[in-house]
Amino acid sequence: MICLLATTVTWSCQKSDTTPAPAPLVITKSDYNTNFKVGGAAYNTFQTSPTSVTIPTNGENQTWNFSTLVETATSTNGGVTFLTPVNTAYPTATFTSAGTLTRAVGGATSPIVPATYFTEISDVGAYELGYSQDVVSAINVPSLGATINYAVQNLAHTGITKYPTVLFPAKFGNATTNTNGIVLTTNFTVTAAALGLNKTPGQTKVTSSVTIDIIGSGTATLKGIGNVRVLVAKNIWSDITNYFLGGAPAPAALLTNLGITDGAVTTGSTYRFIAEGLGTVGFIYVNANGTITETSFRKGN
Repeated sequence: MICLLATTVTWSCQKSDTTPAPAPLVITKSDYNTNFKVGGAAYNTFQTSPTSVTIPTNGENQTWNFSTLVETATSTNGGVTFLTPVNTAYPTATFTSAGTLTRAVGGATSPIVPATYFTEISDVGAYELGYSQDVVSAINVPSLGATINYAVQNLAHTGITKYPTVLFPAKFGNATTNTNGIVLTTNFTVTAAALGLNKTPGQTKVTSSVTIDIIGSGTATLKGIGNVRVLVAKNIWSDITNYFLGGAPAPAALLTNLGITDGAVTTGSTYRFIAEGLGTVGFIYVNANGTITETSFRKGN
């Protein structure tokens, strides 16, 4: 304390605060190194009712408390389930994880089958590289007397770039990054005697655009972890889906019978909380109508 004696013989004291303000938060690959790698530490997440949270707003020095949310489901992620990639279709993959997929056409769905998902964590960002369908599957469409078969296949993102989720270094105020022309192609065959189709090859092509903007910074309180400094990355995505049959655009009449519109656009946004030393610790998904439909948050082990 520095004390000054005034001429009126009154003591006044002023505290000298030399504590520097914390440096602006910058998230890099190193913040993902503990959990998001082969052999990394496992981590727990939970889901909550979408009505329990709100869409993050823009700005610095905000606070979010996720420690009191009611859990509707929990899961353990990473650890021994993040495996070394062995598929040469994804040469830059950092790790793989097991999952499932199902397909739907014209109100009919395929069985749930296993799939393997490939992720890259590099010095410049975190990317979804695509996935592999590991078991054959089929959809029977009674209204057309048709069967659509999906063989075992790799479904890697192609086009001008990979599919980004976070770009490094991430910090509040980063210029908005736009990524366009990301393509995911699914191959199938169609057999429908009434339509003159016999194992006719077809494709579904989804062309994606992603806009990433770091809209917020502050402190989040996590269950069993406490307070951590975070950034909020807002990802706005748009998908355009096109259908091909026999090497040409699929006939409009066929698509109409299936309730499909060629060139249909699907949009949505995600808000990803990324933390110092932990990587992604929160996720809020918002549909095209602005409604939160899915959430996930990190918690202590």
